[in-house]
Amino acid sequence: MTRKRLLATTIIGGLAMASAGAAVAQTAPESDSTEIEAVVVTGSRIARPDYVSNSPIVSVGQEQLAKSGSVTVDTLLNQMPQFVPGVSSTSNNPSNGGQANIQLRGLGSNRTLVLMDGHRIVPSNSDGTVDVNLIPSAIIQNIEVITGGASATYGSDAMAGVVNFKINDRFQGLQVDAQYGITDAKDGEESSISITGGSRFADDKGHAIMSLSYSTRGEILNAARKFSSVSGASATTPYGRYDFSGTNLPTQAAMNAVFAQYGIAPGTVAADSNLGFNNDGTLFRNGTNYRGSTAIDYSTIPLDGSYNTGPLNLLQLPMTRYSAFGMMNYDITENVEAYGSFNFTHYDSRTILAPSPAAATTGFSVNYNNPFVPTDLRTLLASRADPTADFLFRKRFTDVGPRISETTFNVFQLTTGLRGQTNFRDWTWDLFGSYGKSEQNEIQRGNVSRAAVVSLLDAADGGTSICAGGYNPFGLQPLSAECASYISRVTKNWTSYEQRAVELNLQGGLFDLPAGEVRAAVGTSYRSDKYNYVPDSLLSTGDVIGFNANDALDASADVYDLYGEVLVPVLKDLPFIKALNVTGGYRFSDYNTVGSVSAYKVDGDWEVVDGIRLRGGYSRGVRAPSIGELYSPQAQNFPQIIDDPCSIDSRARTGPNAAAVRSLCLAQGVPSAIIDSYTYPNTQVNALVGGNPDLKEETADTYSVGLVWTPRFEHPLFEKLSASVDYYSIKIKDAIGTVDAGLALTKCYDGSAGSSFYCGLFDRSNQTGEIQTLVLTNLNLATYETAGVDFQIDWGFGLGAIGLSDDYGSLAFNIVGNYLDKFDVQSLPGEPIDKLKGTIGNTSVSAVAVAKPEWKVMSSATYSFGPAELGVRWRFVDSMVDAGDNSEKIKSVNYFDLNGAWKVTDMVEVRAGVYNVADKQPPVFSSNIQANTDPSTYDVLGRRFYLALKTRF
Repeated sequence: MTRKRLLATTIIGGLAMASAGAAVAQTAPESDSTEIEAVVVTGSRIARPDYVSNSPIVSVGQEQLAKSGSVTVDTLLNQMPQFVPGVSSTSNNPSNGGQANIQLRGLGSNRTLVLMDGHRIVPSNSDGTVDVNLIPSAIIQNIEVITGGASATYGSDAMAGVVNFKINDRFQGLQVDAQYGITDAKDGEESSISITGGSRFADDKGHAIMSLSYSTRGEILNAARKFSSVSGASATTPYGRYDFSGTNLPTQAAMNAVFAQYGIAPGTVAADSNLGFNNDGTLFRNGTNYRGSTAIDYSTIPLDGSYNTGPLNLLQLPMTRYSAFGMMNYDITENVEAYGSFNFTHYDSRTILAPSPAAATTGFSVNYNNPFVPTDLRTLLASRADPTADFLFRKRFTDVGPRISETTFNVFQLTTGLRGQTNFRDWTWDLFGSYGKSEQNEIQRGNVSRAAVVSLLDAADGGTSICAGGYNPFGLQPLSAECASYISRVTKNWTSYEQRAVELNLQGGLFDLPAGEVRAAVGTSYRSDKYNYVPDSLLSTGDVIGFNANDALDASADVYDLYGEVLVPVLKDLPFIKALNVTGGYRFSDYNTVGSVSAYKVDGDWEVVDGIRLRGGYSRGVRAPSIGELYSPQAQNFPQIIDDPCSIDSRARTGPNAAAVRSLCLAQGVPSAIIDSYTYPNTQVNALVGGNPDLKEETADTYSVGLVWTPRFEHPLFEKLSASVDYYSIKIKDAIGTVDAGLALTKCYDGSAGSSFYCGLFDRSNQTGEIQTLVLTNLNLATYETAGVDFQIDWGFGLGAIGLSDDYGSLAFNIVGNYLDKFDVQSLPGEPIDKLKGTIGNTSVSAVAVAKPEWKVMSSATYSFGPAELGVRWRFVDSMVDAGDNSEKIKSVNYFDLNGAWKVTDMVEVRAGVYNVADKQPPVFSSNIQANTDPSTYDVLGRRFYLALKTRF
């Protein structure tokens, strides 16, 4: 009750102050009203424009968005050096059902705060992340990217920075914007159309805007590109697989006799081999005696016995989106304004995975006397020490088709408020409330009921009395429609996220010092979040093979905030100190989950002389654990690994500690009969992920120092030159995350001090030696630390500056880049630090493996001539090392894009462009994040074209 009374008292006091201001504001001069409208939200509640802010800010204008040629804003943002792509339109597995989530610095999308006009957007996920597909791109004026900690200014989630989408709230007239794009391979079509109108009304006291848009994006399968058509190798094939038991092996003599029938020399196939089934009842081991299909899905079976899961996966997720955005403001008095906005988005998307496999590490226990057991397998089973024991069988269920997740999103947000002036100096106030709700309805097809399959396998007649023809799982035997229907399941899940917020902000001048006016901002807010996930009842039973099982979740959290910020002009108009300002900020937050926390900052800017400014500061950020991080039920997941250290061909078994590793593997359950021939049959492990209610907040210390150079040379060649360079360092302690699956296995066997902890995260089957379950639930880990340098150069001039004439046009150049100095992860206190700078494929920070190149640069050059312009853009991603295999180096990549625009008349503009002009293909590497590469970092679509038309009346 105490904190509620505190907030109530603060808001009531603020309302009283606001009301008093409204009463006297009616006689305020016109210029004061203009001041209110000039306030913008950037890196501080005491706002200042680009290149003057104490924090590094990058602005992306509407023109740059138009040149991106994409129907979603994340495409351009993910190409910027400050961003590290995660879940995007090319992320199929893992995926958020078609969402687009953005992240700064590679620190996870849950540490990047997304705002629209300075207000929070309702999240779409239990970890509080926002889907930027919801942003009405047609009405965006510009995007301000505030890099570095901003928790003291905006609250939790802003540890890596803030992305603020600013809306063109003064738009007038009618505008129609249409666009179409397609790849050089004639697939992946994108199209969009938007209609935006804005007008003043009531004798110019009010202004209203309405924007409606529709866009589509076509799907592209992995099979459509050569580099990804063979990917995602899996040992579980549609032909079915007999898996040996290390404690009940067939004899080598029986194995030799069976394969001798196929003309295979004795000893070629060991007794501890997993075997596949040809349709004629014969057996195969990897490529030995394989007699099946060589179609693309099956093309890898003759080589290594694995099934090619990649072709059916999506390389670009389809999307159909409808959105409506409205905004209105009305002058109640001369200086008091009411305002409101609503945003509604509906879109459909889907992901596709290969057909369901029998659970990666469990499979089915099949009776030796099943009527469909092939003769040759019966011979092997009979030679075992226990010939009547069940045997382990695995199968990929192509009979029910691929796993398809179809997701429908409906997101609504309403914001309304009042703003105006007080009677104290030039202080302004802004009181608003917002309500948002996102809903997801997901339909999952391609699931299989384990219980139904077991019923068929256990039936004495092979299931013929249950469904027509019964179930013969050995080989690609035809399955009747009745049996396919009997084992298949369609599941439906529902998710909602509701957010309510009320906030009061006041800002203005306090008093004058010799160097200028001391200004301040104060405010208070309340925010509540409620997340609800209702899975299909079948998923909760654990009976479903296919999509990961999850339990229901109904949880909420709320927070009360008080903040203050003050700008103090320290010195002015002195030699080498034209202006020196210091800003301090503090935020107190009271969460119902982790209790009270504090964030604070101090930064400054020093204008040395005209055109040279130094900026920098320190901030302490906090992030409370999200609802999902705290309360998500534990559920299955299948992270990918490169190898199993117990495998005979692993680096651990051939290294200097090979003997110790072998002993440890035996102690963990790898049968002694197979210890020197064991190979891990899968590329994924069965992991248990989920929340942890004992989590505490994470903290971050952020330092930045930078130089902004805006010279004003008299020579026209350099009068439009500006540059900035900023160093940043972010160190997050008690970081909330999970241990990377591959890292857990590596550290278990490396003999380090923490090896016992990692070994305790998983267990092994005492029959097959395989990893059964790896526990990767959320933890407050030790430290994430990243540091680097951002730089930007802008330069433009008319051709008259180089001896020609400005009548021939002008040139403009822009370079934005990042140098990554470090990205270190320490999973537990006292452990060696994993240095991830220059690597790709590690999942320590987020479930989506992200790239951490040393250099990332995006630059552009534009030639303008009258109503036309032509531009070229260069994107560079530095070379990296595969985090899963440090010996594998991925070469650097260069992309080139072309774009052009022509203003046919004052009302008609045509735009066109070519992306990835050279049709550069993505690098392929062993970690196999998705599609043999990282489809969020690299261009996987190839050369593509777009054409757009904009008319304005």
